[in-house]
Amino acid sequence: MDRIDEEAQQPAPPVTFTGRKTLVAAAVAVVLIAGALLIRPARTGDDARPPGPSERAASAVGLGTPAAAVDLTALVADREKQVTRHPDDVASWAVLGSAYLEQGRRTADTAWYPRSEKALKRSLELRPAEQGNFDAMTGMGSLANARRDFGTGKKWGELVRAQAPRRWSAYPVLVDAYTGLGDYKAAQKALERLEELHSGLASNLRASQVYRDRGWREDAVVALEHAGGAAKTPAEKAYVLFRLGELLWERGDAAEALGQYEAALRTDPARAEALVLLRESSWRGVQASWRGLAA
Repeated sequence: MDRIDEEAQQPAPPVTFTGRKTLVAAAVAVVLIAGALLIRPARTGDDARPPGPSERAASAVGLGTPAAAVDLTALVADREKQVTRHPDDVASWAVLGSAYLEQGRRTADTAWYPRSEKALKRSLELRPAEQGNFDAMTGMGSLANARRDFGTGKKWGELVRAQAPRRWSAYPVLVDAYTGLGDYKAAQKALERLEELHSGLASNLRASQVYRDRGWREDAVVALEHAGGAAKTPAEKAYVLFRLGELLWERGDAAEALGQYEAALRTDPARAEALVLLRESSWRGVQASWRGLAA
């Protein structure tokens, strides 16, 4: 996995807590974000040869952003072939483990997690944590958090931070782990450090999650507005729309939430979790209507 040169990145103004936004302002923000995500085309580079599916997925996984399903499938196939030909390829095992994990997240299928763990452990066998195998260590932390083993996620994240405090990819792991453990003060500090080292989609999505977990839903919407502005690919746009749907549903705006889930699926039909929630939300709406008629 290509590493990001953290030292070369210039800090950007972080997404800060802006105070309680009114429900009207939040609703307007939701509409603006959704419109921008659905209408604004993905940007393209000026390179003569655009990156292929496997390269696009590797970049997304490395940056902690959603990858398109077809690209992720290509990355998995590519890295599986690579480790078959070169079983001692430390980096490819780490990439493969993270790709398996992302497949599990996208499909909501935890059967991918043991495969992720096996690949990441193989990478660590070839280059142990003491030798700075940061990609595999970060992957293990993310996997632990996905399994809701936040204590283990915290240990991996803190181990990476201790060895490489400016390595930004440790901080999303720490944000998720601290939040899962209920240590919101530590989660906020980790988030602020993440924003200093690596502003953009990944940090904005984490900010939204932190605010949501604190019950600051209007502030979570504002953070998603920043994420919507940073989203470039259909997979990234769909993920932001999906998260907007979750916030709207929690706020009781069932009709608007359904609209966001549908928009996420139109933008990225492979967004499995949006389809699951769309079905669940639709069924709950039907049940509510039945209760209303029976009352």
